[in-house]
Amino acid sequence: MPKRLVWFTAGAGAGAAGATYLRRKLRQAARRSAPARPSSTASARVRAAATEARAALAEGTAAVRRYRAEIARRALDDPPGR
Repeated sequence: MPKRLVWFTAGAGAGAAGATYLRRKLRQAARRSAPARPSSTASARVRAAATEARAALAEGTAAVRRYRAEIARRALDDPPGR
């Protein structure tokens, strides 16, 4: 019985040591592969997308205004029913 207890203890100790070593190595690898500041990267992307959306909206609004002005000018130049 004492031999079994020794081998069980040795196996449990080796398993715990291996799990601890593996956990430490995985955390180090995750730290190395993660971006330095993910929140700043994400917020920069959101800001860039918002700026691009505002520019697209302004461009679309200007195009609609030009189109309406052109339609109004044509209506004044060539009234219907002539």
